[in-house]
Amino acid sequence: MVVVKNMRRGVPYRWPTHTNALLIDRKHTRGTEVFLTTIMPGRSTHPHVHESNEQLYIAVNGCGEIVFRTGSGARCVRTVTFKKDDVVFIPMHESHQVFCRGTAPLRYITVDIFPAGKPADEPTWAAHAARLRKETRAAAAGCRRTRGR
Repeated sequence: MVVVKNMRRGVPYRWPTHTNALLIDRKHTRGTEVFLTTIMPGRSTHPHVHESNEQLYIAVNGCGEIVFRTGSGARCVRTVTFKKDDVVFIPMHESHQVFCRGTAPLRYITVDIFPAGKPADEPTWAAHAARLRKETRAAAAGCRRTRGR
């Protein structure tokens, strides 16, 4: 099935640190999903790792910084800056945190790629979001689904 979606008409999932506007749900694919991620100035995502997917970030607005960490002490290993028109690849198993480093919101397309196919226990974004709400106290307190425009 071919899916076409305007990037400004995603279904927003608001988290305490950022918003993911769902554009293409993994339920429509064999192993990909797409969001428009927005981080406000001075904010960041929480440090996190993806065990079953790679990511591509395609910056559409603003300026950001990604901090990669390793080891039990979460030591900073590398910092990468990115801005509008830049593309960043994040491999699986890489701990990372994204910061908005400008005065404008940082907006980037996030493409999640599941090389082994989407997880059987989370075949849809809604299933994944439900798990996140249960596992993350901050997300449980702050995540809500709102209507797209």
